Amino acid sequence: MRKTIGPSRRLTVKIAAIAVTLTVVGLAGNGQTSAATATVNVGDFWFCNSTFSGSVCLTSIKTGDTVTWNWVGSASHTTTACSDGTFTTCGAAQGWDSGSMSTGTFSHTFNSAGTFFYHCQIHPAAMRGRIDVLQDTDGDGWSDVAEGIIGTDPLRRCGVNAWPPDINSDGHVDVIGDISTVANFFGQSVSTAPKRYDIAPDPPDGLIDVIGDISRLAGLFAQSCTP
Repeated sequence: MRKTIGPSRRLTVKIAAIAVTLTVVGLAGNGQTSAATATVNVGDFWFCNSTFSGSVCLTSIKTGDTVTWNWVGSASHTTTACSDGTFTTCGAAQGWDSGSMSTGTFSHTFNSAGTFFYHCQIHPAAMRGRIDVLQDTDGDGWSDVAEGIIGTDPLRRCGVNAWPPDINSDGHVDVIGDISTVANFFGQSVSTAPKRYDIAPDPPDGLIDVIGDISRLAGLFAQSCTP
């Protein structure tokens, strides 16, 4: 039997969401989500974390985002692009090559959608990775795939059902119109809650939750869409 969340519980969640919003108000500003940076740790002998030693570390980003590899081990490694998932043809000609490094970071920005593979030239069997770059045509911080699921227009940044966090389509993210509206459906799946409210992660996970949806809205509090 599916559990339901009573009005008092929903009110508590709403108040908590507003409290979270107020703690991040100092970070708020105008404009939509800018390009993001995803960090991939480079250890001995793995990408991401030690569970990926001998397997493929997966990272998902959107067009315009940057991946930064961060060396956290003691041995020397590379991040070197490969032409495909066989990891046999690899080098700078395939997209990027950090060269041998044991400390520091190396970054690469992905402006085209697609699937990109890489490995460590020194430890090619143990250290492999894949980057899925999702298209974000309107540049609003949500991939076209996500907007198709949410029900917003992937070709428009502003307007009715254009920017995913702008629930009431008034051009900006606020407590009454957007955050509290989504908080009312806390803990519900999109089978009972509107899929329009399931704005995170990317693509959406089918659940209205604090970590994904409400916290992302709170992080955008007082921001406005930019045509």
